[in-house]
Amino acid sequence: MNSRKIILVCGCLFGLLFAGQGHPVSKEDSLILSRFSAYAAQEKLGELPIDRRIEQIGKFFLGKPYKSGTLNKTQEEMPVINLRELDCVTFVENVLALALLENYTSVSIRDFVNNIVKLRYREGKITDYSSRLHYSTDWLYEMERLHYLHDVTKNLGGTHYSPNVSFISKHPKKYPPLVTDPHLVIKMRNIETSINKRTYYYLPKTKIKTAAHKIHTGDIVLITTNIQGLDTSHLGIAVKKGRKTHLMHASSTAGKVVITTDPLDVYMADIASQTGIIIARPNLVLSEDWLEMPGWHEN
Repeated sequence: MNSRKIILVCGCLFGLLFAGQGHPVSKEDSLILSRFSAYAAQEKLGELPIDRRIEQIGKFFLGKPYKSGTLNKTQEEMPVINLRELDCVTFVENVLALALLENYTSVSIRDFVNNIVKLRYREGKITDYSSRLHYSTDWLYEMERLHYLHDVTKNLGGTHYSPNVSFISKHPKKYPPLVTDPHLVIKMRNIETSINKRTYYYLPKTKIKTAAHKIHTGDIVLITTNIQGLDTSHLGIAVKKGRKTHLMHASSTAGKVVITTDPLDVYMADIASQTGIIIARPNLVLSEDWLEMPGWHEN
């Protein structure tokens, strides 16, 4: 049996395993995961350190089409999985969820979904719309608390950053769950207040070139913004090309997942709304807090 037939059979089996069991992975996404399993074996992902693993997993998605709003297709909050179309956030989420798998010999869809839930929801618990980590600085705060990511921005020469987030609570009509349940607006406003009390650091984009040699392949790049009510406007993964740092990301401009042709500082220079970056570095060892998080439970 040739490799293409093996992939097709695996994809069908994944679909049969989870169809009708309340599992959020479609047959199409199961097929992509089966292709990823073959890719993981080819690239020997299990033998790579976490930074190189993240880079190689990110490259698996190169060329995948950009699509915004994929997480807001259902009224009920659930772990939406879409590996076919990605925005900047879901691209990073999917890469990290795959990088966290313990076994690449036989990729577990259940473990992948569990990782998505742990990455996307506060304390890995899905309650309602407000339990999703909507703001990137809030997401980084939770990932640091779980010792999965470490904010290294201050060590790179970053300066104090005080985001004043309020966009979601001030624009509830943009978010259907908030229209349906106005009480969620209050919950989101309380979350925003908590975020605004924290201390963050960012590296202004005029200083990125000087600090670029300290940024590692596999670092998560949070791009800060001057858009009122938001903390960041974009997200990606750092990739080194020689001594220069580039960004691997789901690009709305390119319409797909790409690695920037220009180095990160040049890419950002002419984008007026982008003010700088926050750099989060994956830790090598997962904490007990992460391992004990509940994750996804099928109905």
